[in-house]
Amino acid sequence: MRWLRAWLLGLTLIVAALPAGAAGLTPELDLGSPRATYQTFYAELRRVEELYRAYAAERSNAAQFALLRGVRRFGLRMFDLSHLPPATRDKHALSAIGIMADIMLRLPAIPPETIPGTPPTPAAELPAYWTIPGTELRMERLTAGPWAGSYAFTAETLERLPEFHAEIIGQPLLHPSYSENWQAMQQRFAGPLLHGLPMAGLPAPLQALVLGTPLWKSLLAACVIALVVSALLLAGRVVRRRAAGGSELRRRAIGMIMPVLLALLVVAGEFVIAWEIGLGGLPFDANAMLAAMALFGAAAWAAWLGCHLVVELIIALPAIPDNSYDAHLLRLLARVVAVVAVVLLIVYGANTIGVPALGLLAGVSVGGIALALAAQSTVENLFGGISILADRPFRVGDTIQGGSVSGAVEAVGPRSSRIRRADGTLTTVPNSDLAKMHITNMSARSGFLFRHTIRLGGEATRAQAEWLLAALRERVAAEPCVTQDPPPRVRLIGFGEASLDLEVFAKVPVATQAEFLEVQEGLILEIMRAVETGGLRLAMAPQPLAPQPIALQPIASQPAEAPAAAR
Repeated sequence: MRWLRAWLLGLTLIVAALPAGAAGLTPELDLGSPRATYQTFYAELRRVEELYRAYAAERSNAAQFALLRGVRRFGLRMFDLSHLPPATRDKHALSAIGIMADIMLRLPAIPPETIPGTPPTPAAELPAYWTIPGTELRMERLTAGPWAGSYAFTAETLERLPEFHAEIIGQPLLHPSYSENWQAMQQRFAGPLLHGLPMAGLPAPLQALVLGTPLWKSLLAACVIALVVSALLLAGRVVRRRAAGGSELRRRAIGMIMPVLLALLVVAGEFVIAWEIGLGGLPFDANAMLAAMALFGAAAWAAWLGCHLVVELIIALPAIPDNSYDAHLLRLLARVVAVVAVVLLIVYGANTIGVPALGLLAGVSVGGIALALAAQSTVENLFGGISILADRPFRVGDTIQGGSVSGAVEAVGPRSSRIRRADGTLTTVPNSDLAKMHITNMSARSGFLFRHTIRLGGEATRAQAEWLLAALRERVAAEPCVTQDPPPRVRLIGFGEASLDLEVFAKVPVATQAEFLEVQEGLILEIMRAVETGGLRLAMAPQPLAPQPIALQPIASQPAEAPAAAR
């Protein structure tokens, strides 16, 4: 990721991308002892002065490139930057060189023989740190990193440089220098294009330093950022119109334009801000953080869309139907892989902008129990969906029945599955519940079973029953949709309360319920014709009579009949 970091690190945009071998003409920095580091600082400062003179005389991209590369190389080795976010190390190295130059040029020269490290002092006898006499500028031996063993100014010294600079900047120079104030020269540094414009003639308020950089630089950088955002929003509208109404593969492919365009626009904007404007101070830190977040956001966005795009390309092959079980399994795996990729990119990006990845992981581990409890159902449903897709008890489009759930499966997602009932309603069932059910796959059946009991009226004779049995066996066996393995069966199975019971058994090897109902209807009508031909009567099961309301009428009083004797 070194190239990515280079685009985010201010004025060293192109410098960091240069191959290491291009520095063959520059001497190797000797930082093996406090004396070597002290002498190397002044020697490198003289070389940077020459590079700046060349840039001031030519004002070309090549001269600016050489200058910034030299300053970056100087600053990265002179200071301990391990405590800073990678996204801002180069910027701090550049600004620290200017501040440190102003300080060191105003300090009296120290006799080399008084500095630890006079040859041939063994490395074991060198001190762990050394402080420049009369100051609090301390250098120490690095114990980790690519330059372990070399002496560099400490992180504490780096943090206090502005304080030391404010104390000494009013004093006269004690060493010859190209500039009396290197920090001010850095703050007003601009690229070749802007240097040709009358920036020095801007009003005083725009020239004023705000948060360590001239106000006009901050305003110009804000305009560049606004242009980037406007271009991105305009492109987003065009992309959405192009992707509307297309296939899933087309939408994913067109959607990949946005993260790629976001990355290109951020890189272009950062190039202008870093190379031409030369933003510094806190605005540079904010811009670097914003650019880093945008680039890593674009990378996470591209990873998310890319995983789905690869899956859609695989599904587009003729061997995998779009709504098949394998297609849903691939889409679920794409979601899982995309989430993992996004999380890894976010953690790496957070580490780049100064949020330690190890701290994030430690925070996750501390809150792991709470997270596990909170996400228990989500994780359970996710693994339930994976187990369903891996075990394949049913496919999308199959009709299933299990527990209180029955209908056609429309989709299997990472959390739940959608089942369309026969009445048209859509039921969402958590995958964990579905994985625990005893599922009957109605669509996977090899056929349907025709099994009915025929009740003949009690007046049927033995001869009529024998004739009907033979007729039904012949007619059922002749049905083309009835399998002969096992063969159909018609048997007399017993006596009912007022009937003679026959059972007709046959297997119908059709795929759908609609086909079976059609065959079943034909068989039932054929049985009824046979019964009528034999002069028999079907004994239907009696239906319970609905209770009829009884109207109670009042009884009118009648005169008592006279006894017979009285008549």
